[in-house]
Amino acid sequence: PYAIFVTAMDSNPLAARADVVISEYRQDFMDGITVLSNFTANKVFICKYPEVDIPIPNDKPKSNIVVAEFSGPHPAGLPGTHIHFLAPVSAQRTVWHLGYQDVIAIGKLFTSGHLWVERIVALAGPRVKQPRLIRTRLGASTGSLLEGELEHGESRIISGSILSGHRASGWARHLGRYHTQISVLAEERERHFLAWIQPGWSRHSHHNVFLSSLFRRKAKFPLTTSQQGSPRAMVPIGSFSRVVPLDILPTILLRSLVVGDTDKAQGMGCLELDEEDLALCTYVCPSKYEYGAALRAALTHIEREG
Repeated sequence: PYAIFVTAMDSNPLAARADVVISEYRQDFMDGITVLSNFTANKVFICKYPEVDIPIPNDKPKSNIVVAEFSGPHPAGLPGTHIHFLAPVSAQRTVWHLGYQDVIAIGKLFTSGHLWVERIVALAGPRVKQPRLIRTRLGASTGSLLEGELEHGESRIISGSILSGHRASGWARHLGRYHTQISVLAEERERHFLAWIQPGWSRHSHHNVFLSSLFRRKAKFPLTTSQQGSPRAMVPIGSFSRVVPLDILPTILLRSLVVGDTDKAQGMGCLELDEEDLALCTYVCPSKYEYGAALRAALTHIEREG
């Protein structure tokens, strides 16, 4: 690979602090970094928050290990953000990225010969009685993990982040391979009559359409699964540029994804994006589009057709 990225931070809502988990496996993490640095002569980037203690091996005379610091709100902790600013990818350039717990697993594998399948997962969300970190295994059943842990009422269980995880139900009722959190929201099926003309003192919106926006920094809103509206025509009102830190034109890119124009999407930089990179665009979109699914469809088409 052109570079290897280790994501030693997580800015997803309700995610565990990476440094807390790494502190329990400091030597294993450093062993994993050492192994990765021998895979390539190119750089191995360790991405972390400023002023956070992340152990770095320093016993190599000519180390290719580089520490990069990122700060700010989500998506500052996404590997897509780090790759975009440090070593952008293209059709001719590929990079690898790993989560911090996978690095620990690599370190344990090369020092002990045993595959480490344990994971420390954040259990959180408005429906969880006692949000906390739990110790479990790869692919664990979410039903077993959440037994007796939820408030009364219908809930939606999500493996991964609320923004980009998958619904853990049916055949997918398990912890995702690369997920380090389980999020639980209240399932809202109630429809509010003429909700769009109500003042909305207790309703959350990214846009200043409710009076609750006057107290957004102090108020706590009962977030649920409701989209607060049905799909409609895409309206570019500048929302996407405020949540996408990448050097791209998000509105034009998203429009090309929605209409299936893969040539235009490639020109606008879709090849260096993953579903989680567009999760905030889906969240703030007043038109209720699922841009992550549109991106995956475009990438699949590009891979198949070129």
